[in-house]
Amino acid sequence: MKQINTLTAAPKQRMQLVLENNETADFYLYFDDRMENWFFDISYNDITLTCVEVCLHPNILRQLRRLIPFGIAFISNNKVNPFLITSFSSGECGMYVLNEEEVKEVEETIYNS
Repeated sequence: MKQINTLTAAPKQRMQLVLENNETADFYLYFDDRMENWFFDISYNDITLTCVEVCLHPNILRQLRRLIPFGIAFISNNKVNPFLITSFSSGECGMYVLNEEEVKEVEETIYNS
């Protein structure tokens, strides 16, 4: 798991996630203060997801596990979904990019599949 440690308290953050196979995925993380929640958009090759609500999950991209060679985990020590603009910058919540092997491990360990 590779932690993305460049997240700040900025309400709009764009980045490219560099994957183990040296490809990239475009990632846009944004905060909606009216809903008090973080959301993200992601594009990889011809696959695009938009307006995905950030919640604690071992692989929030699980539905795409057979289509993409990576996953994304959101993990928090206090077991609370990130709802503050400072949730990532304070270290309260972390974002991790999983490689293909780690996605398989999550499937076997958590979902027994």
